[in-house]
Amino acid sequence: MELSQGAVLSLPLFLLNDSLYARDMNEPDLLLEVTLDEELLAHLCQNPSAEQSVSLQLSTYELRPQAQPLLSCEHQAMLILSRGPLLAAVLECSDGQSYVSPQLEMMPTFDLGDDDE
Repeated sequence: MELSQGAVLSLPLFLLNDSLYARDMNEPDLLLEVTLDEELLAHLCQNPSAEQSVSLQLSTYELRPQAQPLLSCEHQAMLILSRGPLLAAVLECSDGQSYVSPQLEMMPTFDLGDDDE
């Protein structure tokens, strides 16, 4: 996954319940979309140690319905960065339901201007 400022990060979300292990990963319940800004990118450039993870609370994001109607409850989303680096998302609803994304391998890339020569 390539990350750059202004890019939209789109992560599939699945309802966290007993049938999660049997779900088709190509048919998420929701998509979490967040536009990457300078501050969020700075946090995503970390590679935590094996014993750590970094939680990043999202203040601005959008949900896109997939298999079900858009949520009617209040919700909050966060990105979780763990050793790898691996990136996942969690969406918690005020009604007690949670949605999770699979962990995705990611490596931030940077344009160092070497192609200008």
